[in-house]
Amino acid sequence: MIVSFSVHRGAAPRAEPWARRAIRLALATAPSLPAGELNVIWTARDPLRKMNRRFRQVNRYTDVIAFRHGPVSAAGRFPLKSAEPAPFGDLYIAVDQARANARRFGATIDEELVRLSVHGTLHLLGHTDYAPGPRARMWAVQEPIVQSIVKRMAKERGLVR
Repeated sequence: MIVSFSVHRGAAPRAEPWARRAIRLALATAPSLPAGELNVIWTARDPLRKMNRRFRQVNRYTDVIAFRHGPVSAAGRFPLKSAEPAPFGDLYIAVDQARANARRFGATIDEELVRLSVHGTLHLLGHTDYAPGPRARMWAVQEPIVQSIVKRMAKERGLVR
């Protein structure tokens, strides 16, 4: 699986290497490793609101939108045999919304960007968070990954021993 990053607005956040690690951990939770490429696009909340309205018919701001591509079996197994390799999916992450989330939840911007990277990847793998049960299951997978990355970030930055 190739994980690539690009910037639609602004600059690449310093959390990008950590987001890459977190995405790889999230992908490892799949029954089989998806094939293809996962593209992460750092952007702003206005473009995500437009995408949310256009593709989900929800007219409000969001922090991450995930678009899964390519063939997937009815059981959610990856990859199906296909004539051509297809991209796996795209994650659009609103950096400015992540910054607001971080302030609201008492987290760092880096932690929140890692969380959104994992969250979006889990959506690509078929997890949902639209009802309490699936949301709890998704967060039970998500948060251990986020916390393991946050601990590594703190240790590397010399904030803990």
